[in-house]
Amino acid sequence: MFRHFLIVFIYGVLGSWLLFSCKSKNELFTDNPDALRFSEDAIVFDTVLAGIPTATKRLKVYNPNKRAVRIKRMYIGSQSDREYTVLLNGEKNIQFSDIELLGGDSLLVIVSANIENRDQNQVYQAFDSLMFELSNREQNVKLLTWADNVRVISGQIPCGTVWDSQRPYLLKGEVKVPAGCNLTIEKGTRVYAFNDAKMEVLGSLNVRGRADTIVEFKYFRQESALQNVLGAWEGIRFRKSSLGNTIRFAEIENAKVGIFVDTSEVLIESSKIQNMSEVGLVGLRSKVLLRNTLMNNCLLRLLQATNGGEYEIVHCTLANYEFLFNRQDEAGSVFINQQGANTMTIRLFNNIFWGNLKDEIIFTGENLDLSAANNIFRTQVYKDVLNTNQNLINLTNQRTDSLFKNPRLFRYELPSISPAIGKGATTSITVDILGKTRKNPPDIGAYEMR
Repeated sequence: MFRHFLIVFIYGVLGSWLLFSCKSKNELFTDNPDALRFSEDAIVFDTVLAGIPTATKRLKVYNPNKRAVRIKRMYIGSQSDREYTVLLNGEKNIQFSDIELLGGDSLLVIVSANIENRDQNQVYQAFDSLMFELSNREQNVKLLTWADNVRVISGQIPCGTVWDSQRPYLLKGEVKVPAGCNLTIEKGTRVYAFNDAKMEVLGSLNVRGRADTIVEFKYFRQESALQNVLGAWEGIRFRKSSLGNTIRFAEIENAKVGIFVDTSEVLIESSKIQNMSEVGLVGLRSKVLLRNTLMNNCLLRLLQATNGGEYEIVHCTLANYEFLFNRQDEAGSVFINQQGANTMTIRLFNNIFWGNLKDEIIFTGENLDLSAANNIFRTQVYKDVLNTNQNLINLTNQRTDSLFKNPRLFRYELPSISPAIGKGATTSITVDILGKTRKNPPDIGAYEMR
């Protein structure tokens, strides 16, 4: 009898719950909701290249009400898909209707921008709002993008072309400087490379940066998470017919091979070559003069010179660590490989060759004409050969972390306790990578201690 009563009671409670749950759905929603809350007051993209879709940004929308809320409409205020779009539950649009948000629940909204590339030099500001329409109020989250209008460059460029700093340049595909022609890049110019773009120089390239207005060659995506990306584009290549090339006060980053010199010649001064998936600079039967330059953070090597040629490296810092990758058993950051009968001339003065491997510089082959003085080397194989002419080898009696300020943060300036201070030989180079006057005797490496 009691068992029968218990079963009837349970079914009765269950039936009442089902009856209540089957009431009109409208009763689950509040007619006078409190305002929605947002994870951000504004969605800001700063600064992007016009004409290219941005990375997405996330916005969380919170319902602070105990009961559900119906968002009658969520839409881009301008009602245009030219600049902003929204992704909600896998659907991409500029307007959504009848969005149900349960009490205490949240909604994920993905916003992206694609700002029109305008024919103007000034940075363009694209304003809009993401609107939320409820039954009793309307709310918004501001949308703001600063966009650089760019000059898109592809294919063969005309002879005598000059790139200035008024607007950035975006390299797409192969950009070629024809044989017998010259491309001049003025101070302060920004050159961005699209995926797998490359610059082929058959004529001559003259980069004319200054200490306070450098020239940049970088990947077009400049979000903080991608600033040190490796291998996003192909790099700059100097071919056999190319002569008289100069690169001064430039930063070259994010490529596979930053600079490839093939039976050509180039002078590189006061520059940074970094963040490459293969090699910072490759020279093949070429003449390369490298002065006051920092090379770092390249997956395979910083510098590779092969098959003859002439290489003069003065007051440079070549340092490679494994903070963002693992080089495993790669042989040295600097690889000098002479093959064939031609003599290969190597001149090394006042440089730092350092990293986390036991041997950061390797010499192979015969017919090497090597001069090296007042350098800092990390090497085991060549420690006896290079331990002359005021070279410092391995720094076994000093803390190696005193050599640079903070390599993990890519700070290769010299701290006050660095063993490189005052150990250089006086040369014709009177300023450092930043344009600071060098002392007498100068510090070793690209940076004079400030």
